[in-house]
Amino acid sequence: IAAYAASKGGLLALTRAMAIEFAPDNIRVNAILPGAVDTPMLRAGLGRGHAGQGDVQERLDNLARKTVSGKVGRPEEIAHAIYFLADNEQSSFMTGQALVVDGGATARLSTE
Repeated sequence: IAAYAASKGGLLALTRAMAIEFAPDNIRVNAILPGAVDTPMLRAGLGRGHAGQGDVQERLDNLARKTVSGKVGRPEEIAHAIYFLADNEQSSFMTGQALVVDGGATARLSTE
């Protein structure tokens, strides 16, 4: 967990630093922080090392219950957030930000 936390913190700091550094060139830098997204990689991870602990769909359902939206994300939902940030008319005043796209899982954590 320590390596994950340190690398994520480093990427967020890098995002902010790059936003400052490239702002004079009108280049915006932001980060997307996705929650659980239903991908082959997630399903493979949920299937490893869980013998006798329910099937993959059951574990996906458990992840979904941890979000305010009640679902696991779809790849295209993350893509929509990326498109938003890439659109200069929609997000021209955003730079150095971390956009959390997690179905409200982080919001739920902050109230428990």
